[in-house]
Amino acid sequence: MTKTFRGAVAALALTAPLLIMTTPAEAAAPTFRSCDALTAKWPKGVAKGPVAAAKAVRDGYSRPATTKLAVQVYWQNYRSLDRDRDGTACENG
Repeated sequence: MTKTFRGAVAALALTAPLLIMTTPAEAAAPTFRSCDALTAKWPKGVAKGPVAAAKAVRDGYSRPATTKLAVQVYWQNYRSLDRDRDGTACENG
């Protein structure tokens, strides 16, 4: 029984750092049902990165958000909200 307990403690000690690696912001990227809901928080939309945001500006849209949380929101929602697959979800003019 003691060996089993020691093994369990050792396994926990090895896996505990892996459980702590996710930050609250990464875990909290919200899912939006529509562009109306997303643009309530990010009026100009969200992009997967600065290159996609620059492309949106070249295409005549306002510059979408590219903060760390905005990028996470893009990746959480791109399947349903980036209909033209240009790297920007819910871009507005």
